Amino acid sequence: MKLTAPLYMLRHGETVWNTERRMQGSKNSDLTPRGRVQALAMGRTLKAELDREPGPTIFLRSPLGRTRETSEIIGRELGIASSEWRDDMRLAELSYGTWEGFSWAEIEIDHPTAMADWRADPHGYCPPGGETHIDLRRRCEAVLTEIATSGLRTVVVSHGVSGAVVRGLNLGLDARAMFVLEKPQDAFFRLIAGSEERIACDL
Repeated sequence: MKLTAPLYMLRHGETVWNTERRMQGSKNSDLTPRGRVQALAMGRTLKAELDREPGPTIFLRSPLGRTRETSEIIGRELGIASSEWRDDMRLAELSYGTWEGFSWAEIEIDHPTAMADWRADPHGYCPPGGETHIDLRRRCEAVLTEIATSGLRTVVVSHGVSGAVVRGLNLGLDARAMFVLEKPQDAFFRLIAGSEERIACDL
């Protein structure tokens, strides 16, 4: 599962629920105006990056609305057709089950130790009706293996947690270390076997 060609990992732009600090997971929230500006900036920066070494590129995305909207904006900057993006449900965000749509403050009314419990067991903790990190890791490993096997440069637009897991797998991190990785919406990462480079975008 060693990347021999660059893998660019991008997160969707800011959403309404991001600003309200609500858990999104498998539910969707639209991009804010700032989120669309972030997507535009990522598209411009990624175009300059890809233009340095022209070549075949695979374009993958989570099928959730916020990633689709972000990828369409990025795609227009890259000059690619919408049809070039391939939806892959394995790149979707971690499911938070019944917590989706709620803020941590609201969640902790009924589950006051939720965050502490999750931090104590980031690998196996499961939100009610949701997924564990183990579940997410399995699907991310499958995607990363396919990308590595292709040997082709790949662009992925996904989410905060699912994107961090793909990055963490490449870096050889455990669940606890993946849990605290930076998840920017104004920068993206260039992955190659065992390492990554953060690429900032000017808004």
